[in-house]
Amino acid sequence: MSNPDDKTTDTINYVDRIDAPHLYFDIAPAHGVMANNVEIELAARTLNPQPDGSVEVKFITTARLRCSQAGALHLRNALDAVLKMFEASQQGHSAAAKLN
Repeated sequence: MSNPDDKTTDTINYVDRIDAPHLYFDIAPAHGVMANNVEIELAARTLNPQPDGSVEVKFITTARLRCSQAGALHLRNALDAVLKMFEASQQGHSAAAKLN
């Protein structure tokens, strides 16, 4: 099994498909392991109008992620990296706010 932290110069045969779906979610309410696969349920917040004019908030399933342990490690590394980008950009904004 390859190491997702490995930064070697090995090339990956990657094809960028323009018709690949975009998944949006607000929460990951459930996760587990079955048959040696990682399972993660994703859900998004919805607003449902009610007959009385109020709004009901619900979360609906938007996707079900299924992957190997290696796939989960790659996903976690990607999420960790992007969260570090958010932290760096927020620190830059707070530093800029202090200068004003």
